[in-house]
Amino acid sequence: SSGINAEYGGEKQLDIIRRDLPRTFPENPSFKQPVMLNNLQDVLLAFALYKPEIGYCQGLNFIVGTLLLATQKDDGELRPEECFWLLVSLIDDILPDYYSDRMTSLNKDCLVLDTLLKKRLPKIHTQLSAFDLPLQMFVTKWFVCLFVDSLPMQTVLRVWDVIFNEGVKVIFRVSVYQFVVHKYELKQISDASGLALFFREMFWDNAAWDSYAYMKNVFKKTGKMARKSLEEKRCHQHNIMY
Repeated sequence: SSGINAEYGGEKQLDIIRRDLPRTFPENPSFKQPVMLNNLQDVLLAFALYKPEIGYCQGLNFIVGTLLLATQKDDGELRPEECFWLLVSLIDDILPDYYSDRMTSLNKDCLVLDTLLKKRLPKIHTQLSAFDLPLQMFVTKWFVCLFVDSLPMQTVLRVWDVIFNEGVKVIFRVSVYQFVVHKYELKQISDASGLALFFREMFWDNAAWDSYAYMKNVFKKTGKMARKSLEEKRCHQHNIMY
């Protein structure tokens, strides 16, 4: 990476990336190994130089770290090039503008989730609205990190399999499912601090550890979610915002 850095002038990006390396899955033993951290740094820097309009932003370290784990060979060998191109595909084809300066798609999708909850779980939506805190305040990290800090890794990987296959609507499904499965707990919350604590812990229940059952319930309990309908909602939010 030092050669790439010197040739293409990525000193500033490299400095920011290096600050985030020790914050990436600090409890995972793999990320205490120099070879893993070096590969993480190289992929992040290569992407920052490949996509200068995005560069490096927080959240990408968790995305790349997960991709490195997912593409690792049985003998432990890392595949940074495969990881890089998966990242490019994810950003270009599935999550455009999630990581741009304005994060336009990210902001729109948080608002779309709000409208989905209002339609599908009106009582829960009304309760959440009563706290006068924007939903975006709590769910942005779900979209930015694709649940890597919210679900067990084996479940994250299964969710990602479906995201690569079906696209961004899977993020909406998983997000809505969390409110469906925890609606009774939500009804017990009486103040904003309780709501904040709930959002920190809501994914970590027994159901989340069985990745197969989890994804089966995600589709079973969130109902129909047509891509066309979601795109219409996104367009509507875009017109409101701009």
